[in-house]
Amino acid sequence: LLHTLIITDDVEIHDMDKPIPLHQLRRCIQVLKKLLHRACCLDLPKEEDAPSQYLGLSLISASAKVMRDLYDRSSRKPLCLPKLWIIDDLLECEIRRCDSFDDYERLLSLPILRICPFLVSFKRRLKLFERIVTTNRILIQGQNNPNPFVMDSGLKPGIPVRIMRGRVLEDGLATMSKLGRNMRKRIVVHYLNEAGAQEAGVDIGGLFKEFWTDLCAIAFDPNYALFRVTEGAGNCMYPNPASGAAHGALHVTLFEFLGRILGKALYEGITIHPRFAHFFLSFLRGDYNFLHMLPDLSTMDPVLYNNLMYLKSYDGDAED
Repeated sequence: LLHTLIITDDVEIHDMDKPIPLHQLRRCIQVLKKLLHRACCLDLPKEEDAPSQYLGLSLISASAKVMRDLYDRSSRKPLCLPKLWIIDDLLECEIRRCDSFDDYERLLSLPILRICPFLVSFKRRLKLFERIVTTNRILIQGQNNPNPFVMDSGLKPGIPVRIMRGRVLEDGLATMSKLGRNMRKRIVVHYLNEAGAQEAGVDIGGLFKEFWTDLCAIAFDPNYALFRVTEGAGNCMYPNPASGAAHGALHVTLFEFLGRILGKALYEGITIHPRFAHFFLSFLRGDYNFLHMLPDLSTMDPVLYNNLMYLKSYDGDAED
């Protein structure tokens, strides 16, 4: 099945029952899910049994690749109900036992999250991500003291950043692009008016959100030529291949800066408004399956994709 999926596109799976009918494919998902769950959570190999585990490890590796391929395809066009992928209550007890950043971070090394994270519900994975980020942010930035009678706010000193209205992107790039790991510290935004005077307001998170909103309105506007919008589905965004023609050598610096700001927004728990294309997010994760480039083409250029699919199933001479 693993090798057959390499040459099978989404149309063949959903409309032509290739390589096997959908109901049988769902049965395969159920069987492989139980196999991976048992291998990662129940039957962990012992060190003394390592030489005899080669066959088992190969089986687990092949099963994980098949499941990841099917899961990626199902993310584009569902193969089954979402609950079919999930093992109920998986990692729930482990997350409850955690108290600190180190405890939460240690969960990332569990085999279930390294090999087959899709068996854990998305809400639980999101909960783990939020706990990791929140506990790390408290360690670095401190925590706001809710008691109004205590003079010490509990927050550590932040890094002041001055942004002039009308120059949000330029000033943000100049002041924040070189912070490096200090981006995790508290950023205190001060807005300046056209006369250069500081506007009234204390940044306890709200001004940085305003800065993020103003920056999004500029940088993720397709007319700014850093990003394009998919034509096939969802108006999702991906980097513009022609951004260098619009911004010259600066376009790489702009992408790096926006990546830092996106990471900072996630770190601060701010909602990310731009909706990115599935294939772009896979590239960001670093695990993009290049065998899915043809199906992903349907979101970027539906006309070219349909023409290639027509050629693939054409019975006559393609030269005609």
